[in-house]
Amino acid sequence: MIPANTLCKTTLWLLLVLTVHSNQIIAAAPSQEFQRRDKDRNGVLTGSELNGIPAGLFKQLDSNADGKISAVEDERHFRRRSTNYTVTELQYADNDNPRQSLDLYQPNKPSKSKLPLILFIHGGAWRSGSKTAGRQPLESYVNSGDYVCASIGYRLSQEATWPAQLHDCKAAIRFLYAHADKYQIDPTKTIVIGTSAGGHLASMVSVTGNNPTMEGKLGKHLDQHSRVTGGISYFGPTDFQKMDDFPSNIEHNAANSPESQLIGAPIQQVPARTQAANSITYIDEDDPPLICIHGSHDRLVPFNQSILLYNALKKAGVPTALIKILDGGHGNFRNPQIHRVEKEFLEHCISGDRPIPKNTTLPNTSKTTAK
Repeated sequence: MIPANTLCKTTLWLLLVLTVHSNQIIAAAPSQEFQRRDKDRNGVLTGSELNGIPAGLFKQLDSNADGKISAVEDERHFRRRSTNYTVTELQYADNDNPRQSLDLYQPNKPSKSKLPLILFIHGGAWRSGSKTAGRQPLESYVNSGDYVCASIGYRLSQEATWPAQLHDCKAAIRFLYAHADKYQIDPTKTIVIGTSAGGHLASMVSVTGNNPTMEGKLGKHLDQHSRVTGGISYFGPTDFQKMDDFPSNIEHNAANSPESQLIGAPIQQVPARTQAANSITYIDEDDPPLICIHGSHDRLVPFNQSILLYNALKKAGVPTALIKILDGGHGNFRNPQIHRVEKEFLEHCISGDRPIPKNTTLPNTSKTTAK
């Protein structure tokens, strides 16, 4: 028999432990993506639950470098700075496919007029990633109360090959335009931003808005167009067949490369199909302004890919700019000036109050972040 005083102490100790543990769970408010991945509901992502998280994002999330991501770490990284907006998940293709959905970010404060729309398309080599990646780049815009934002999910290459990904993005845009009154969106002021594979899709959306053959037939709103007012490609591929012409950590011509998996065959063996996935194929003088932001030391998508897109846009007379991030890699840029260039471009496209940014080279760190 356990003595009463010992039992009492043991019970109190267990209650203390459970209380502390419960408080930790209550305190952590992880993202929807964390909750989706946490299959065993233990509040920690490990093993296969980590599959598909980009290396750069994993490094940011894993603050104690233990090779795992806790609910607290996730919440700390994605925590909202304020509660000035609401996020709503919407299905845009008239089905229940979780990949064919978008997160709509709306300011909580009602607007007297319709607002510009900022679209974000996530990266991940077309075979990983999630629309939840849009939260960080979109938050400051929607928090200002001056924009409605949306982060688009799309089918990955394991589920569907090209051009399914573009058709998904366009279906999402048509859905938002069809509900512009409901969501206070001004369809004449839409900017699309994408990173890596999302940069490729952002540039494709920008240059195919006047090409009916690229629309696809997804969703109920085929009477709507998918044109945008401007686009930003952050280190996105633009000409797949030339990617191996420059140093890279990936053999892009290989059968298992991200590009070949997207196309459904080794890219050099099916040149016509590959060319149909290149944004430089569709450029014409009627395209909206489109700028490229790219690290000079990118070893996944060579910097030359943005040079090729910039040159093609320039030749066609499309307003453009090439922003070179000196010593920058594949994202994880740390210079606040890069975001200022992004905002200047948005203001140029939306109101015309600013000129389009000029070609420039920016360091990957500012004097402040370098300290």
